[in-house]
Amino acid sequence: MVREVNLFGVQAGRDSYPLYAQLRAEAPIARDVATGMWLVSRYDDVTRVLRDPETFSSDVSASEFARNRAIIVFTDPPDHTKMRALVSGAFTPRVIEAQRDAIRAYCDELVDRMCAKETADIVAELGYPLPVTVIARMLGVEDGDLAVFKRWSDTFFDNLAALLITGDEEPIKDALGEFNLYFGRKLAQLREQPEETLLSALVHVETEDGRLTEADLLMLCRVILVAGNETTTGLIVNAVRAFAEFPEALDRVRDDLTLLPGAIEEALRFYPPFDRVPRRATRDVELCGEIVRKGDRVLALIASANRDEAVFERADEFVIDRQPNRHLGFGLGIHYCVGAPLARLEGYIALATLLPRVRRIEVTGVEGRDPMSPGGPKSLDVRLELDRSAPPARTRQDAEARR
Repeated sequence: MVREVNLFGVQAGRDSYPLYAQLRAEAPIARDVATGMWLVSRYDDVTRVLRDPETFSSDVSASEFARNRAIIVFTDPPDHTKMRALVSGAFTPRVIEAQRDAIRAYCDELVDRMCAKETADIVAELGYPLPVTVIARMLGVEDGDLAVFKRWSDTFFDNLAALLITGDEEPIKDALGEFNLYFGRKLAQLREQPEETLLSALVHVETEDGRLTEADLLMLCRVILVAGNETTTGLIVNAVRAFAEFPEALDRVRDDLTLLPGAIEEALRFYPPFDRVPRRATRDVELCGEIVRKGDRVLALIASANRDEAVFERADEFVIDRQPNRHLGFGLGIHYCVGAPLARLEGYIALATLLPRVRRIEVTGVEGRDPMSPGGPKSLDVRLELDRSAPPARTRQDAEARR
């Protein structure tokens, strides 16, 4: 008999990890009572689902808007292939490296401001403004109101459940209209007056089908400006959360920043920015001993796979020098996060700026998201115990530059 659980209800609460462990041990495939989705919890089964887009499609949304190339995570090849190739142009090694100096300077400003306060919200004061400012600069929309960008981002992500399950687009209607109006005006301006920016290049690029349509360009703006920021925000915020919970890891990293890249990978494993992803079966298929019927939706539990004891020793511990670390924090397969290299760079510089300045991090408050929404917490309030003997910013930057 198939196990039924209430993943999105009181049973899971804010911390789903005890439930995930129970599922891995007793019911590697189960059904969620609220959505009817199949839940897959073990690493090997999750990777099987993510690696097979022909059997497990990303076209899962009940919303026609979401499915019609408006949200790239709900698309399959060939549309996904075309859109991903264009988005990838924003994240080439050369483009990413060109952002390094600006990221350093802005991190110093944000961390200085944060450390001057008794308590700080890591999301509002570091995790969100850093990536959205970097992306806005790359697109040439740095004159935009970052608070408005965040409101749009929160609206889109907080209502993914409605788009996915019911197809209800009403909650995003106003934010989507504002977004399209803002970027529609920018696109029109760039058609008349090109600039040396990524967005201008996209406006004027010639593909095999000609120039991109308005709908394509607006979708790319949503992916690059809004969706692209959530991964970096989640990485930074969840890493800080892990260092608060494991002070011995903080001690080791703050004394030796060469350990930081490994610690970032472990943070992506321990608290992945996107902890679950949906797929739809395109045919009847056997999965974990059960028959998943064509049209059924499957939820691949990335956060559970990342704690699978069969793959990761001491899976519930934060091991900063874990090797190997085959985590799924950036996804897998055709939907592997295209902005992962930029997220890693921003995460490294942000943490390399912050951690040497603090002895301890205490979480004083956290506000979660809707369980069906991706990303880390909406807010994470912390109290920072500062190290007054920490080296000045330039010394840290020079050390980072030599790594």
